[in-house]
Amino acid sequence: MSRILFIELRRTPALWSALALLAAGTGLLYNAPQRWTSGYMILALDQRWYLSVLLGLALAIGAAQGRRDHRSRVTEMFAGVARPRLQQAVPLLLVYGSTVAAGYAGATGLAALRLAGTAEYLRAGAFAGVVAAGAVAMVAAAWFGLAAGRLLPYLVTAPLLAIASFASPLVARGITGGREWLSTLLFPSYGLGGGSDFDTIPGRFSLAQLVYLTGLAAGAALLFAAAHWRARLVAVLPPFLGAATAVLVLQGGSAFVRNPVDPDARELVCTADAPQVCVARIHSGVLDEVTPPARAALAKLARLPGAPSRAVEHLDWDSKVDQSADVVLIPLVIGDDGHAREPGKLEGYMVRDLGVVPFVCPGEAPGTDRAVVEAASAWLLGTEPEQPEARSLWQRLTKLDEREAAARVAAVRRAILACEPGDGLLTSRR
Repeated sequence: MSRILFIELRRTPALWSALALLAAGTGLLYNAPQRWTSGYMILALDQRWYLSVLLGLALAIGAAQGRRDHRSRVTEMFAGVARPRLQQAVPLLLVYGSTVAAGYAGATGLAALRLAGTAEYLRAGAFAGVVAAGAVAMVAAAWFGLAAGRLLPYLVTAPLLAIASFASPLVARGITGGREWLSTLLFPSYGLGGGSDFDTIPGRFSLAQLVYLTGLAAGAALLFAAAHWRARLVAVLPPFLGAATAVLVLQGGSAFVRNPVDPDARELVCTADAPQVCVARIHSGVLDEVTPPARAALAKLARLPGAPSRAVEHLDWDSKVDQSADVVLIPLVIGDDGHAREPGKLEGYMVRDLGVVPFVCPGEAPGTDRAVVEAASAWLLGTEPEQPEARSLWQRLTKLDEREAAARVAAVRRAILACEPGDGLLTSRR
């Protein structure tokens, strides 16, 4: 068998196809590194985001190869060979299945090299499940392409299959009647992609998708190997069984979790010494980069009475933040290189707004007047604000003695945390 596989590998463009998929997959990932340089799971999810493109290429590659016998006009000759059709098809299926899966996994590996120096958190099981589902989807696409090329040996078959795959995420919800869980299950590239650094895929969902995609791949293999119409009807059975089993695993959609988050990735990892600086576990590789500017910001804020004593990563950017008075939140963003973005400016970002992040006030709460906040922040930073009203308030602050000015600035910080207007805090005693 190994000799036959080697011959098929040498006489078909399977190896070149794998290299093309490897280059395409790696190129797509490296074209948008800011989406996945936070960690390995976001990398796996982002690669699935581009899966419709890679599946389209695998379908086209398989379809082009599937029409080989028709193109060479040897269909009738092979039909007269004494060996069963399935035995003839197995080497080609193995060659194309293994090469497209290797191309997909190889792109993941090449991209993961970029994270080797900064990403320290990895849930191996969840990561492997997401990558494995993508690889099996590639195998199913290549095998279905082989079957389609054999049954429909036309020049337009390959490009039409590729276009259909490219468009599949756009029509997924329409096909499944708006059921998000079913769209995500049946279309491996739908609904995935790192929305936040803490996104994940539950093991139950990856298992369901693997079962469904394995059935799809088995059906495609049987369809390619089928010698008559009855065998082609049998090819419908594995995809049906796979889909039914997957639905049972997900309990008819009730076990589906929308926008799942990995709680371990959000767990804080802190410095051993004081003042304490903490970041999410998924970002623990940049803790040493964040600590110096965070402590410098804490030192500036230490001029205030009741100053914060800890710096903690800001984890919830799109929701109301429950920030305590003794904490400064770090607006950490991971850059394209996997390191903290603009670490030299991090101190200024943390001191701005007196160490209180935006969105601290819920709903229609008023918040504190911007001119007051800017003037107080400028006093701490030792800079002159640009806004005229804020500049006027800042000038009044600079004429006060240190203790009085610090007390007024601390009052502004308390107002920000309490979502109070703060009018007059810099111009009158409290």
